[in-house]
Amino acid sequence: MPPQDLSSIWTEVQAASRKLLGDIKDNVPKGPIEMPTHYAHILGMFWRSVRLYEGTLVLLGAQLPEEAMILARSLFEESLQLRELNTDESKRDALILRWINTSINEKIGLIKTAESFGIEPDGQAILDKLCQDRLKLRRYAQRHNIAKPKAFLSPKDAANQFGRGEDYWTYSWSHEAVHGSDAAWLFARTEIRGGVALHDRTKDPGLRASFAAYAAESVMDAAEATSSIFQWEEFESAKRTFHRIRELKEVLDTYADP
Repeated sequence: MPPQDLSSIWTEVQAASRKLLGDIKDNVPKGPIEMPTHYAHILGMFWRSVRLYEGTLVLLGAQLPEEAMILARSLFEESLQLRELNTDESKRDALILRWINTSINEKIGLIKTAESFGIEPDGQAILDKLCQDRLKLRRYAQRHNIAKPKAFLSPKDAANQFGRGEDYWTYSWSHEAVHGSDAAWLFARTEIRGGVALHDRTKDPGLRASFAAYAAESVMDAAEATSSIFQWEEFESAKRTFHRIRELKEVLDTYADP
């Protein structure tokens, strides 16, 4: 098929992806939201998903799909965790409290690293505060009869459980984009006579459309899970836009057929 057909698909996917971002933002309730204290972190996970999606679209538009997938990788993980939080309400508190405790441990690690390089002169005071935060978290869990903290599923197990198994390869490849192995150049180099050409941009419109659809699936999962948890109105406009992205992805997939 002529390359302009793929370019046309990319143009339409890009426009629909940007509309999806606006649809999701417009559907979120404005103003203060009452919720249990630890649910604020779930809301933070949702907004991080939205930000990651927006950043992914910016990089795809700049013909940097490999760099876009660095963000889309995190978006994939975030969306799976939100789906897990939504799936079993009885485990929700245990999951998010484990996440909060792990976050405190990460902060402690950051401060200790800063101390070791001499860039945090008052590290001990911050560490003491973080230890108090961890103690408060335990007391909070006890007061609210929250079960023993529970870890999220691994990305692989979650992808299988939530119907994203086919996307797990893309997620796995994006690990190479993050860490810069030779596989990161899979789409950004071509063989030429006597050598290999490396490109500063990956213009392939089909690849960018495919990655945009992958990211759209993740942000839509994140939005619908969060909407269910907080009992927001359903994302009807976003659903229609996402349905169009899926239709375009189905057309795109036919280009790969032998």
